[in-house]
Amino acid sequence: MIGQLATQFPDSLYNQIPRGIFNYGGGGINAWRNVCGVANGGAAMLKIVTNDGNAIDQYLAWFEKTPFPSNAAYEDFADGGWTLTGKQVPKDNAPSSVGKGLLCHSTHGRWLEAAGGADGAWVTTQFAGSVGDAGSDRCAKLVYDCVYKVCELVNAWAAGSIAAATFDPSVDACLTSGCHGGKGAYDQKIIDCAPHVSGKMKCDESCHM
Repeated sequence: MIGQLATQFPDSLYNQIPRGIFNYGGGGINAWRNVCGVANGGAAMLKIVTNDGNAIDQYLAWFEKTPFPSNAAYEDFADGGWTLTGKQVPKDNAPSSVGKGLLCHSTHGRWLEAAGGADGAWVTTQFAGSVGDAGSDRCAKLVYDCVYKVCELVNAWAAGSIAAATFDPSVDACLTSGCHGGKGAYDQKIIDCAPHVSGKMKCDESCHM
């Protein structure tokens, strides 16, 4: 997206941002399997373009509850216009799953479970049991889906229609119960290990649950 913005607006500050600045996010930040690089990079683009926290909240709330990948990347490829070969060619009707969070290792793990693992029919048929190649197909399509969503949010922001994000109901329940502080009393057992770590991520089925 940085490159496209720089091309469209050659005299803007976009043209001064290094093209590969967000490459560090690959594999959940330099292959640490931490925050998904697409969640990270999409939020960064929304900050750069809109400087609107609601847009970022909308994006991340959408990310944790949306089944990925869609089949849109394959459908676009099948319509023609893309020059891709070998492993770059997207597969049709890949399995999808809801990540229920933002972390690379947990969202990818939920997808792999939905795909049946290395012995699953889809991975076996399409990638001869290579979960690495299957995962690469999944993540490439995830990028496609997320870039599309970022563009939708930028257009909504430009039209003045970005509303406050709706967070998962578990977030408010966690804050009001005292689990992680916030509005309610504190749970001493939680304070002892993780004091006041209130946030916006889905609480009841995220990585640590």
